[in-house]
Amino acid sequence: MKKVILLVSIISGLLFGGCSTNSAMSVQIHSKAVEQAAVFEEMKDDDSSRGDSILIIKATMKTVKEGFYPLESKNTLRGKPEYPFVFNIGGQGIVWQAKGLADKQIDRIDEIRNPEGGEGVKYILEKRISIKPGTYKIFLGLAEEKFLKEFEITLAGTGPSILEFRPVYGRDKGKGPMFYRGINDFEVFLDGHKVGPVN
Repeated sequence: MKKVILLVSIISGLLFGGCSTNSAMSVQIHSKAVEQAAVFEEMKDDDSSRGDSILIIKATMKTVKEGFYPLESKNTLRGKPEYPFVFNIGGQGIVWQAKGLADKQIDRIDEIRNPEGGEGVKYILEKRISIKPGTYKIFLGLAEEKFLKEFEITLAGTGPSILEFRPVYGRDKGKGPMFYRGINDFEVFLDGHKVGPVN
């Protein structure tokens, strides 16, 4: 019991350290993070799947550097060395820290506005899990971005699968989607095929 309470306290600190208000969405993200069903195991590089499916999870996003916004909280998560991604897979919650790297990109690529153009911090997450074949509900939440998404995937168990999250940023008037407008959505792909929302 003490272990569970400690886990909840740690996760609360990670998720809400940069949040000025404890909104209903933040509470929902927190509740997903602490669910404890035993569905998957995180794998190390030298692990085998023991007959289960291997699912490789990849996600990226870019944020502004710390201090970019006027009157920004000192506890903001944006621009820090790590950024917490909350996942819940089939009822098992976990918080994975994406590593942040300074990132500067050109404003235009082939005459088209680059959504990640400019200076910021690029967060990159890649995890491998062992999980039995089947259909699973997947949840992704970012507390500070006030963002959550749920969908289902089916794993056949015929080989490693890649679940990829590609960021869709908020729109800046006259410029289109730009990373400094925050996350609006993630496009999700399983082995290159786009995944739709839960019905």
